[in-house]
Amino acid sequence: MNDNHVRLTTSLPTEVIRCPEAELALGALLRGWRGRALLTQEQLAQRTGLNVRTVRRLEHNVLQHPRITSILLLAEALELDDEERAMLAAVARGPSASPERGDPEETGPAPAAVTVPRQLPADVAAFVGRKRELTALSDYQNVNTATIIAIDGMAGVGKTALAVHAAHQLSSRFPDGQLFVNLHGHTRETTPVDPRDALARMLRALGVSDERVPGHIDDRAALYRSIVADRKFLIVLDNAADEDQVRPLLPAGPGCLLIVTSRRRLIGLDDTRTLSLDVPPLEEAVALFIRTAGREQVGDAPKGVLTETVERCGRLPLAIRIAAVRLRAHPTWSVRHLLDRLNDDRLSELTTGRHSVTAALDLSYQRLPEDQRRVYRLLGSQAGTEFGVDEAAAVQHTTVVRARRQLDQLLDVHLLQEPAPCRYRFHDLVRDHVSVLLHRTPCETARANSA
Repeated sequence: MNDNHVRLTTSLPTEVIRCPEAELALGALLRGWRGRALLTQEQLAQRTGLNVRTVRRLEHNVLQHPRITSILLLAEALELDDEERAMLAAVARGPSASPERGDPEETGPAPAAVTVPRQLPADVAAFVGRKRELTALSDYQNVNTATIIAIDGMAGVGKTALAVHAAHQLSSRFPDGQLFVNLHGHTRETTPVDPRDALARMLRALGVSDERVPGHIDDRAALYRSIVADRKFLIVLDNAADEDQVRPLLPAGPGCLLIVTSRRRLIGLDDTRTLSLDVPPLEEAVALFIRTAGREQVGDAPKGVLTETVERCGRLPLAIRIAAVRLRAHPTWSVRHLLDRLNDDRLSELTTGRHSVTAALDLSYQRLPEDQRRVYRLLGSQAGTEFGVDEAAAVQHTTVVRARRQLDQLLDVHLLQEPAPCRYRFHDLVRDHVSVLLHRTPCETARANSA
């Protein structure tokens, strides 16, 4: 037994060291597993995307400290189980491995073993309240697998703001890094991100070079899970379209926390805790308005005027922020003047730059199938302020069973609210949106659908 063999052996777990029959040199392990898989060196190189010369040198123990991404690719290609992966990683790592050492062929920029991505967007400066939700995000942990929390709610209710703020508060618990991906499930002029492309971006952030990103989505997902396994990562997937877009991006290791936001209830994801956001209570809504507009701009506005203003915004955070920004941008305006304008035509007033309540609701509407769009328009224009299944069926001229199914579908995408079992209503701004839809010209409709 040579000195190198002894050094590698001492880096393995005690229960492995006690097995005298095990040949623990890296090359011997790889040759044995390749033989079991009935692969030639050329076939293994093709499966992994590695150079065949690299495979040969690994099997002959020429490369002392191979990159961890190479080891992960080999583990996937050889279909190793968890124990075998652990053994391969331990032997390949060696007691003296470091990011700076290794064969030039295997040395590259930022190997995955030391890549620490910090991708979170800047925290929300004017974040207010949500203490109950923040506590729930902080306290929930699944000890057996990755912790997955899905935040859902209507357009503009503050899902992204909550996810990013919580992620910044929790980031110190995840020293291996934080990943952030906007999936663009509801973004103007942008199609939802293909999960295959999202995986490629995440793998690159984790230190995998472009040429070593597998082609097939299943292989990309497997490599992604392998890299984050047994490490502590915080992953935020923002603005998801549906479960199918998210499912390939789920980690498996118990050290990971994944927060996903969506306008749709992601009830099809297993082992996921859901957190549905409603509009904030009145006190928090007023505080958000004041903090965004600036106390000097709000001045000595009466409490009643402030309350009426945020209520006119439906207490929707997006609407409150837009109204406050407009007030701040017009130093001559008072809160009363802003309120008068909101009373005249609030959806027209709740627009600034690319931010618009109408545009946000348009995106939710456009993602609906045509039959649900029709139900949305009918109920929004003809049903009462609050209604039951029977009234909904009458408006649609359909059966109670079919009406209930249609109502559930609108509930799942947060275009409808259920204040009590089998009682339904539209948010005030959503009902205004229906009115806008009904009064659009064909040209306006085409422009909205293409945005």
